[in-house]
Amino acid sequence: MSAQNHSHGCCADKHCTDKTCMELPNGKTCGHCVHERRCCTIFGHTPSDTYCDWFPRRFAEKPVQMEGDGNG
Repeated sequence: MSAQNHSHGCCADKHCTDKTCMELPNGKTCGHCVHERRCCTIFGHTPSDTYCDWFPRRFAEKPVQMEGDGNG
C-alpha cells in the first residue's frame, strides 16, 4: 500500500503542510479559535492546546474584542 498524498493547504486557513496539518498557526492556541468551546467539550481540549483534532484543521481566529464592548 502506498503512502497517501495530501495537497498542501487543505485546512481552512490554507497554510498547512503534511507535517503541520493538525498544528495551529504559530502563536495561536485553542483559546484563540471560534470553535474553542465545542472542541474543549467534545475532545477534552484545553484553551492552551496548539493542535486541532478536526481534519482538515478548522481553526478560525476569534474576532478581537475592543475594550468597552459589551454591557455597560
